Amino acid sequence: MQEMLLRSFVGRFLYPFSPFYRNLFDEHGISPKQIRGLRDLERIPLVSAKDFDSAPEDQWRPFRALLRPDERTLKRSAHRGLLRRVAREKLFHGDQAAERLLAEEFKPVHLHLPDGSGPVTGYTMRDLSAMSQGAARSMAVAGAKRSDVMVSTLPFGPNLPFWHGYYGALATGMSALHLGGGDVVRPAQAASWMERVSATVMLSQPGYAEGLLRGAPPSSTSTLRLLLLWAPAEMQGARERYLVRLRTGGAREATVATLLGIPEARVAWAECPISPTNPEASFGYHTYPDLELLEVVDDKGELVEEGQGGELVYTSLDWRGSALLRYRTGLVARGGITWERCPGCRRTVPRIVGGLSRVEWRTRIVGPRGEVTVDIADVIPILWRAEGVALWQLDVQKGGGEGGSDKVTAYLGGALPADAEDLRTNLEPYGIETRMVDFARFVRGMGVGLERAEVRVRVRDAAEPGGPAV
Repeated sequence: MQEMLLRSFVGRFLYPFSPFYRNLFDEHGISPKQIRGLRDLERIPLVSAKDFDSAPEDQWRPFRALLRPDERTLKRSAHRGLLRRVAREKLFHGDQAAERLLAEEFKPVHLHLPDGSGPVTGYTMRDLSAMSQGAARSMAVAGAKRSDVMVSTLPFGPNLPFWHGYYGALATGMSALHLGGGDVVRPAQAASWMERVSATVMLSQPGYAEGLLRGAPPSSTSTLRLLLLWAPAEMQGARERYLVRLRTGGAREATVATLLGIPEARVAWAECPISPTNPEASFGYHTYPDLELLEVVDDKGELVEEGQGGELVYTSLDWRGSALLRYRTGLVARGGITWERCPGCRRTVPRIVGGLSRVEWRTRIVGPRGEVTVDIADVIPILWRAEGVALWQLDVQKGGGEGGSDKVTAYLGGALPADAEDLRTNLEPYGIETRMVDFARFVRGMGVGLERAEVRVRVRDAAEPGGPAV
């Protein structure tokens, strides 16, 4: 199925309608007809966020991923089914009806901005329908149902998290109250609304959920049966912590599931709900083989075998507003991708397994035992297990340490002295320093609950100012 979709998408949509990829193909002497199967993708160079970053000489680079069909390329390249539909609309309903049909298929009517650097993502009306169905599928994997009442505290904005939650709830058919982030409603207010509507599902960022569950009365959370966290790679090792919070708040039957999304993918990948008896056992993130193609590459950009870890490379298969081919996500699947049936939900879609990391998290630190190579993903669970630490942030300064090594500092907010001392002891072998930060300043600096996503791991160059991210 994926090979058929790939051939169709590259030949009928990507090459004809994308000036960026058409130039890339032509520069490397690649014909779209040569892309017949998955292995043929290796002919095509990898691209990354830097290929779409704004530059003084070209402020439109972020829009490079948008498809730009015109009348000439449509007549030459559009598939016959679409052309017949357009001709029928024109014959029976006139020119405006035909134009409306083409606009629904190809005109971007909804845009998402990149998270930092990268391309602008465009959605046509057709894409929004596909996004809705994909978001509903992810909600179903996570355990949400039509009968649920969901309260979302994801911040409003031109981003995937909020709109995925909005369309996912709509397509699932559940009742939903979208409160926005901390700029709109504080955790205590959100807890009050959860009690009034008897919420059964809470969709939130981890930091906001932590603050709400710590301070909410049991009457606000006792009806919850699912905590759905928009959780990047920084969530590893955190599930048990949130289960304890739910149990303390009276939600004794609740479970936790996480969503993982890169802005360019349009639909988040979902975990099955975790087992209360083994909260850190994850069956991985379920993907969408009809909407995307995922590869795993090593440090040299070469494909690895199934089950081996490496960086995720994303290719869109059936979207119209914008498209990406062999896009390096910067996200590392430590166990690669497996097509085996999921032991949890028995679904057969490919899953990202073995835990997550990021390419930029690989650090070289000089500690008390000499130079060590540290993957930040191995450090994160240690921080989550520190129950008495309310908030934390890892500051990774590339080249800021001894002899050009990296310097990593763990900033702790609202930490009990005993837990802070335990963390200092546990992080010392990694060469990581710990520093206490005033809780209120920490919340402002991390951006917890604000309009942007909270920053758990901040990677910066040595010349950039340090401290909790502002």
